[in-house]
Amino acid sequence: MTIILGIDPSLTSTGICLMNGETGEVGETMAIAPSNAGMERLATFRQEIINLISMRSDIHVFIEGYSFGSGGKRESMAELGGVIRLTLYDHEIEFIEVPPKTLKKFATGNGNSDKIQMGVTLMKEFSLEYPTSDQTDAFWLCQFGRAYHGLILNLSKARQEIITDMKKPKVKKKKVQK
Repeated sequence: MTIILGIDPSLTSTGICLMNGETGEVGETMAIAPSNAGMERLATFRQEIINLISMRSDIHVFIEGYSFGSGGKRESMAELGGVIRLTLYDHEIEFIEVPPKTLKKFATGNGNSDKIQMGVTLMKEFSLEYPTSDQTDAFWLCQFGRAYHGLILNLSKARQEIITDMKKPKVKKKKVQK
């Protein structure tokens, strides 16, 4: 069984969703919201990720990428992102980073959607509602992961194009000197 793990990193409430890749059935969803701070909080996140990935095989991880346009606590968010990514690396688990605008466009058709629109689309398409927007985003990361691995039948053309664009290698154009 292919397991998709969606992670929406947040210092106050990291959204987690574990999903059966073949069926789309949600096995577990939660928000990791430690009450501690600093290095203790980072250690809590690391241990929670280890708990999620240990004893599971064929796990595919999709993480919402950094929001570079956001202000505030950027250094702390970078530390959290680093801890999560290093933990996965240490356990030899590959992951795919999904830029926030790409995830929003996949979920709602609009890369500038807000948290409310993400939740409304979740309710319309899946009749699901989660207590935090972080869990909603984690669910959409799992759906993105299923689509990425070709596990969703009848994927819309718009969503297929998003997946195709995501799989294309990014080629930097060389500046031509005059």
